[in-house]
Amino acid sequence: MFGALKGWFAALSTVGKVGVVTGVSIVTIGATGATSNNQTAPPVEAPSVVKSDNIEHKTVTVTEAVPFETKKVDDVTLAAGTDNVTIEGFNGVRTRIYDVTYTNGTETGRIQLKEEITTQPITKVINHGTYVAPVIPTCPNGTYVNSIGNTVCSPTPEPIPGNSPTARCRDGSYSYSQSRSGTCSHHGGVAEWL
Repeated sequence: MFGALKGWFAALSTVGKVGVVTGVSIVTIGATGATSNNQTAPPVEAPSVVKSDNIEHKTVTVTEAVPFETKKVDDVTLAAGTDNVTIEGFNGVRTRIYDVTYTNGTETGRIQLKEEITTQPITKVINHGTYVAPVIPTCPNGTYVNSIGNTVCSPTPEPIPGNSPTARCRDGSYSYSQSRSGTCSHHGGVAEWL
């Protein structure tokens, strides 16, 4: 190696005296040995950097409303068709707890850990009126008090709407008597029991 360098320097010293020296090879000495100047060294690649994902787990609590129910209760003290709210309804609360996975800040999965109704809903109660007032028939021929103390319509030539007769008298009138004794006594007696 040193002999080749020595020959090269000697050749340079003769340039201009004898002519141009040709065919001289330049040798480079590196860590891996000598290489000629007409060879290309392979490119050196930078080591690749592997980026790892940032994975986080968070516990997330979610709540939602549980709708209340409505219950109607018949109430004979309220007029039919009348409604009265006796208990207001309130929604309950359902709670769900999740384990949520975030990859680089974006949610990539969730697993439900627990679910329970943390506040029970309250049922709405409505009293629904069913009372119907009795129809008090008008008595076109007046009334009388029978033997047990009830007020009864006197016999009429035609049946009274909403008041069923109990007998038809011999003179054709209709009696509303509540007992068989004395029925149609002033109308020729009973022709037919109804």
